[in-house]
Amino acid sequence: MSDIGMILDRVGRKMVTGVAPHLEGHYAAGHATMGGLLAIMAGESWDGAADRLHREIEGLRALLEAGGEPADEVAESLKLSDMAAVRNALAARLIALQTRLEGSSAAADKALNTKIWGFLLAGAADRMPSPPEFPDAA
Repeated sequence: MSDIGMILDRVGRKMVTGVAPHLEGHYAAGHATMGGLLAIMAGESWDGAADRLHREIEGLRALLEAGGEPADEVAESLKLSDMAAVRNALAARLIALQTRLEGSSAAADKALNTKIWGFLLAGAADRMPSPPEFPDAA
C-alpha cells in the first residue's frame, strides 16, 4: 500500500529544499520550486479529497432537502471519481434550486439562498491549499 499524499509531500519538499537551491541563479530553480510546491499541495489535496467530497455531498443533500427536493443519489463506491460524480450531479441540482430561489421574495427562500451561498463560500475556502512551511534558508 502506498501513501500518495506522503509521497507527493516528500518529493515536493526534496525539490524545494534539496534541488532548487543547487540551481540558484538558474531559470530551472524556479521550475523546481514551483514543481515542488505543486507536488506538496497536490499531496495535501489528495489526503483530504474523500473527506471533502463526503462533506460536500452531505451538505448538498441537506440544502436540496431543505428546498423540498429529494437527494437520493448514491456513489457506486468510495472511489474519488464515483464520489465526485455524485457531488457534481447534486451540485447541478443545487444550481437549479438556487436559480429558482434567486427570483423569490419569500423569506424562507431568501434564508435558504443565504445558506446556499454560505455553503458555496465555505467549500471554496475548504479547497484552498495551505501554504507549505519550510525552514529558513541557511
